[in-house]
Amino acid sequence: MRYQKLIGEILAHAGRIGTADPRHVEAWMRVEHPTLDALSHEQFVAEVGVALQCIAAASAADNESLAQSYGL
Repeated sequence: MRYQKLIGEILAHAGRIGTADPRHVEAWMRVEHPTLDALSHEQFVAEVGVALQCIAAASAADNESLAQSYGL
């Protein structure tokens, strides 16, 4: 949940609040980085951008399935 709050803040700062479910963003980030604590703030922000691209390329059902697979 704490990552989702940070993701929400990053989305808000970028003017993209509501464009993606923070759970989906976190799930896509975890595909590449199982431990998000190891990312610097700059890396974390960049990975949010990558996750948004993945979300856009996937279906809503796939995004939700991925989030659920991580228990999100």
